[in-house]
Amino acid sequence: MKRMQTKNQYGPLTQNQYYIDKTEALEKGIVAFPSIYIEGAAASGKTTAVRMLLAKHPEVRAVVFWMDEERKNPSEFAGRLRELEDENARRWNEKEYTVDQREREEIRWIIFENLNGVIPVEMLAEMIRFTQNMPREDRVILIGRDRPEEGLLELFWKRQMEIISQETFLFSKEEISRLAEYSQSMLKPEKIYEETAGWAGCVDIMLRMSERNVGQDVEELRNSYEINTYIRKEILGALSAGEQEMMRRAAVCPWIDEALCAEVWDIPHAADILERLVRKGMLVHNRSKKRWKMAALFRKNYQYGKKEDGWYQTQGFWKRLGEWYEKSGCIKEALQCFQESGDADTYRRYMIKYFHKIPFLGIAYKEVLEWKDSSPEIIYLRGMYAYFLQNQEGLQKELRRLEKLEKKDQCSKEIYLNLMYVNPAVSLDEWLILLEQLSKNGDPLRLYGMLGGSVTYLCGMRDLSGLFACTRKEENRKARIWKDNLGEMEWLAYRFARIDYYMETERLDALKEEDRILFDRMMGEKGVPDSAYERIPWQIRLAGLYLLCKRQMMGSEAELNERIQQLERSLRNEEVTTCVRNAEAVSSVYSPWRKESEKLTRWLRYADQERNIEIREDNYYYFCCQAKGYLLLGQYEKAGKILRRTIPYLRNNKHYRYLAEVLFQQALINWEAGRHSQALQSVIESFLVSGDSRYVGFYTSYGKRGKNVLDAYIGWLHANSPEGWHRKKKYNYGNVLRMPMQDYMEVILRCIKRESRNSQVFLEDVMEERLTMMETIILQDIARGLTNAEICQELNLRLPTVKSHIYSLYKKLGANSRVQAVLKGKEKGILD
Repeated sequence: MKRMQTKNQYGPLTQNQYYIDKTEALEKGIVAFPSIYIEGAAASGKTTAVRMLLAKHPEVRAVVFWMDEERKNPSEFAGRLRELEDENARRWNEKEYTVDQREREEIRWIIFENLNGVIPVEMLAEMIRFTQNMPREDRVILIGRDRPEEGLLELFWKRQMEIISQETFLFSKEEISRLAEYSQSMLKPEKIYEETAGWAGCVDIMLRMSERNVGQDVEELRNSYEINTYIRKEILGALSAGEQEMMRRAAVCPWIDEALCAEVWDIPHAADILERLVRKGMLVHNRSKKRWKMAALFRKNYQYGKKEDGWYQTQGFWKRLGEWYEKSGCIKEALQCFQESGDADTYRRYMIKYFHKIPFLGIAYKEVLEWKDSSPEIIYLRGMYAYFLQNQEGLQKELRRLEKLEKKDQCSKEIYLNLMYVNPAVSLDEWLILLEQLSKNGDPLRLYGMLGGSVTYLCGMRDLSGLFACTRKEENRKARIWKDNLGEMEWLAYRFARIDYYMETERLDALKEEDRILFDRMMGEKGVPDSAYERIPWQIRLAGLYLLCKRQMMGSEAELNERIQQLERSLRNEEVTTCVRNAEAVSSVYSPWRKESEKLTRWLRYADQERNIEIREDNYYYFCCQAKGYLLLGQYEKAGKILRRTIPYLRNNKHYRYLAEVLFQQALINWEAGRHSQALQSVIESFLVSGDSRYVGFYTSYGKRGKNVLDAYIGWLHANSPEGWHRKKKYNYGNVLRMPMQDYMEVILRCIKRESRNSQVFLEDVMEERLTMMETIILQDIARGLTNAEICQELNLRLPTVKSHIYSLYKKLGANSRVQAVLKGKEKGILD
């Protein structure tokens, strides 16, 4: 019975180490089924989870079979299983055991560890037979790096086994935060998650290394010799030869699928090995797009050695791969391959071919600045590059080059129109006149990228508020110009902008019929699968998500939840950074944050790691959301730091809708700090920027503090209005565009009151100082009724540390007792 004894891996847990409890799925499985199969790659945390499970069940005796050794002699393995069965017979022999003795008999868990590779048929049969015939109180735990062998599936089909996937053991961002806090690491948990994807072994090593490598950031530690070697030997080294070869090929591709494997590499029927690598966490499977890509954790391990492969070095390989991606409609990936090929002529030819898409693909194309070509396509690329860098002089230079071209074909006209669209020096009315001139006697023109880094077409790469902030007659005239001279997608974008503006100005009831129908379609029908949304361009889906979240905040449209969640899921599957990032921002800030404060807090903690990034066209909206989120949580100092960077950018690029809101946010910050005159100056500028647009919506979303600032502004208007401050009682102006300033301000104040009635405004009740992650965990334990001693045991903390955390959370919550703390926690949305 030597090999059945517990090895070191199953020894007691180290007392002075903090463990993340990943046993929930194991606990459920072990209660409901006679056996569980735990699947996961090497170093993914399987064994630690089982050790924690055993520690929770001291009544259990663990019997461990190390299958890498047992498979050397199947007959001895069968004999040892028979010995266990004989023990079963003795335990339940009524002549030898009384009922009382049987009740006191210990429970056994039989653990088959390291089920890696092919298990001999006779051993597999013995394991299945043993599981089916063991006593009802006993359990079998099978642990392997691969999916269950076909023979074991018989147990699964007959509900005698549950399968626990590797995903169960990955650490979440919150769990990494708890580990980092316990180890007093200065590393950012979000960055650790980004680099490791939550792999338990890698997270543990990185945190331990940070203790002796003070000053190194996450990326430096990830590239260290220790972690690279650990991943290469412990994780990648455990793969089969076929899996390792597929990983090498996946490393050089943005993504792979079965067709690429067959057509580029002549590897037919690759689905099986790809799926195995997904189950092991090596590849990430985008199921909606049916493609795979290497997990971020492992890509760096192949970056240094991949050029040693002969097939990788050839120019022909890269061109063939690029042509394959182009044929599949994946222009970004194709261009990356053509660039890797080193064939400058081919790369340049494809840059010109897809010039209208390149600025919005999220790829670097700085080399166009060195190209002396003066073709319209290259001028467009250089102009857009200058625009994204806020280089107005460079943009004007490229516009002058276009104007000098002798040939004015449809392509050059369209390019000129697009560069003028992003030109802040040109007003919207001037641009509409240009649109009419350029499209005369020609086909409808296209706008290549209207959304930019925003989520609303109302204020994307150009603020379109002027299309609607006018009389109905003037609005209809501008709509005809737009519709007659631009394409169908541009008209759809126009309608999205119109819906947003009408929502922003409290005029939903005045929407045109075609917009009502479009909005109803956005709300969706029950039972529509996620895949149906993914066929729609992500820009349209993102704009739709934003509008639906705004609509939900305006009332109690609970039925929108399902649609919002579906849209968010589909957007997270996109491989465009701007899309994913903005979708997360919208769902965190504009979804029902009054009831989901913790979601907003988690997102802000994750977003904070990018606070030092330069503000550009593709990320300014992301920073606007951060500032709004911090204000909603009452964290004025953090919001102020962001606004000091975003306000100049929005001014320079004339994003008036967002500039008006951030100026109002600046007024709130100044007011809170007691700088009332500066607050008044900011709110005056906000309304000057708003001008004739008469925005209402965003002014109402900051609760009583927003009202205080508005009251001060109204007082200033009272004192400085040459005609006095009068309003006509019971006069119906129809909408805010027609009202005098007095009535417009009254509308905003009424909307603030309505917002307060519809729901408890989170801003008024939020803590001035947020609880730390550990304080939140301890508060949750207090709510469960745990004593200080029990909290110490559960979190592996010393009693003085727990008392210190409790004192701190009492102070932040304004509580004097455990009962008060729980009640305050529920009021503020920290506890359910």
